[in-house]
Amino acid sequence: MEYDADLLKEFLLALGSAPGTVAGLDPAVALGDQGVSPAALAALPGRLAEALGAPAPGSHLVKQGSLDDWCAFLRDNLDDATVKRAAVARIVAAKQPLPPNQAYVLDRMRPEDASGVARIFHDIYGDKYPVVDYFVPEQLTVLNRRNAVLTMVARLPSGAIAGTGAYYRSSPPNPAVYEQGQLLVAAEYRNTSLAFRILKRLEDHSHTTAFAEAIFGEAVCNHLVTQKAAVLYNYTACGLELSLMPSGAYEKEGASGRVSCLLNFRVARDRPQPLFLPESYRPVLEHILAGFTLERDIRYAVLDAPEPAHTVLDARVFDFAQVERVQVAAIGRDFEQHVDDMVKRAGSQGLAVIQVYLSAAAPGVAFATEILNRHGFIFGSFAPLWFGPDALMLQWLAEEPDFAAIKLHTDQARILLGHIEADWQLHQGRRHHAG
Repeated sequence: MEYDADLLKEFLLALGSAPGTVAGLDPAVALGDQGVSPAALAALPGRLAEALGAPAPGSHLVKQGSLDDWCAFLRDNLDDATVKRAAVARIVAAKQPLPPNQAYVLDRMRPEDASGVARIFHDIYGDKYPVVDYFVPEQLTVLNRRNAVLTMVARLPSGAIAGTGAYYRSSPPNPAVYEQGQLLVAAEYRNTSLAFRILKRLEDHSHTTAFAEAIFGEAVCNHLVTQKAAVLYNYTACGLELSLMPSGAYEKEGASGRVSCLLNFRVARDRPQPLFLPESYRPVLEHILAGFTLERDIRYAVLDAPEPAHTVLDARVFDFAQVERVQVAAIGRDFEQHVDDMVKRAGSQGLAVIQVYLSAAAPGVAFATEILNRHGFIFGSFAPLWFGPDALMLQWLAEEPDFAAIKLHTDQARILLGHIEADWQLHQGRRHHAG
């Protein structure tokens, strides 16, 4: 979690500071010298202790600290585990029974709704949700103000929150590509149409959101509900993320092994661009691209060569899922060494999946695909606008996926699965030979 000036400003607003005063704060100047009241300054340490688990600050920080000073104090004294413990304790202490059978209003989240959204995350996940931000109402408010998260809520007359869903920035390097998800409904409203109403309101809202270029969702393949919703709202299936989620995340739904996800995209605002793709995957890519209306100068190659000497990439490991996601913004001639390192790292860390997203804006995609195939990677997805340019994703799996357990709603998705299963069979021999 980030401890920045915007987060501190949310706490000051919650303590009654005037919005105009808070908006005009200079991060480097003492808060008391800029009109923040002594009462708010005196109350700030207690609020930070309750919300984040922050220790007691020195008297000088309370009397003379600036936003920059307070942020440094939080960064030096907090970690996600500490914050989560405090945030969960605050949620539990404030819980009240949710009245059933109430009318509700669907609306964008307001700051006063954020505690209700945090409560639903805790109701559904306990303390297991991996992103601590969603347990901290002030941080959730910051993310919505920045349009990093667009949270929709179902608000009861009392102000309590009965359900929520969101578009949010997740893995794509392009901040204009949002993931759809976090669809959570309180138990008292689970047997209603609320979930579909939230999805519909989100979908309507997305058409008026000028800064969103594309929206995607990862529909689990242990049931068909979310896949049906994707079809209803005209999303195109463009990939299968095999064995993406650990079974523990879906035990309540009867999953007995790792769960695969169908990647669905809807492009809201396209931009013409070149698209470099490997000839070896032309059949599956033509199948996927037929589902989109994109302006692309498509160039297939049997083998090509990247111009840069050095690969530019970023890698992130999701420990809870045992997945590494690698974003390759530029393919270099040293790419094979990076792939060797990925596979060795997967073995030493016990990873289940590696996903490699290749920017398809320049030659080198066929070159990289051949190297990845040689190490046992297979086709995963086409992802429009992922980097700004489109992306091709290939995936490595520690164990053979349970293809028979993958439930798919449409013929298009089943054809996609056929391509990917055939690719798995083709490249396993090459993988073992490379090992």
